[in-house]
Amino acid sequence: MPDFSLGKLLVLAIILAVVWYGWKYVQRVEAIRRALKDEIERRRAGAAPPSRPAEDLVKCSVCGTYVPSRGAHACGRADCPWPR
Repeated sequence: MPDFSLGKLLVLAIILAVVWYGWKYVQRVEAIRRALKDEIERRRAGAAPPSRPAEDLVKCSVCGTYVPSRGAHACGRADCPWPR
């Protein structure tokens, strides 16, 4: 009959965690490499960068900073005009 001690189970859990997070790290590095390779190829081909739509900004009447007209949220000041 197998002998399962707490120490052995803990070591097994640590090994599994190291393998799991190592695999996730390798996948993340590969995704970054692929994205950089695609970007280099796009720049070599002379393609324009993907455009993002412009967003209108409005000036806050209290603190003077510019915030997006859609999706603006409160800055935390008591007199901030934007909803939370």
